[in-house]
Amino acid sequence: MPVDPDKHDVGKLARWHEGLISSTGNVFPVCALFLASGEHGRVHDIFRVYRSAFEELGSEFHDLVIFGQHGISTSSAAIVPGLWLNDLPIPSLTLITRGNPLVCHTTVLPEDDALPGGDVEKESDDVPWMRALNVIRGAVTGASVLSLGSVEGLESRGFPGGTLPELVGQVRQQVEGA
Repeated sequence: MPVDPDKHDVGKLARWHEGLISSTGNVFPVCALFLASGEHGRVHDIFRVYRSAFEELGSEFHDLVIFGQHGISTSSAAIVPGLWLNDLPIPSLTLITRGNPLVCHTTVLPEDDALPGGDVEKESDDVPWMRALNVIRGAVTGASVLSLGSVEGLESRGFPGGTLPELVGQVRQQVEGA
């Protein structure tokens, strides 16, 4: 039975927002947001790598989310402008560092195993998403400081203001009010 992308993602958006606003205790230093569409199988594989690593590092649901995995939805379409990601191609990974001000780092993900220029992606430390994951691992385990700005292949973007829970709440309000 096919999954309705809108129903699936609106529930996930609500859960993400509720997790962000109720988060207590140790705050995971990064929120990883994957944007995909149903046909991006490689993105789902990369998401699973992140999910396994984040679980091992003690993250919670709201620290790692994927939208559009069953197809483009109203929620995934609203997240792009709501988080000031208008020019970001899909599929992509956005890593939002916690703190003030919010900073995010983005990278385009391969639709399949192909990278721009026709090269084939290998799961190695030579791809931006894996380099970023290694930096996150180092920061969470205390081996290094979180410094995603130094990761080759990530684009740094600033937010105009507000906290991540506020911005996600505005997106949620827009989607649920539609």
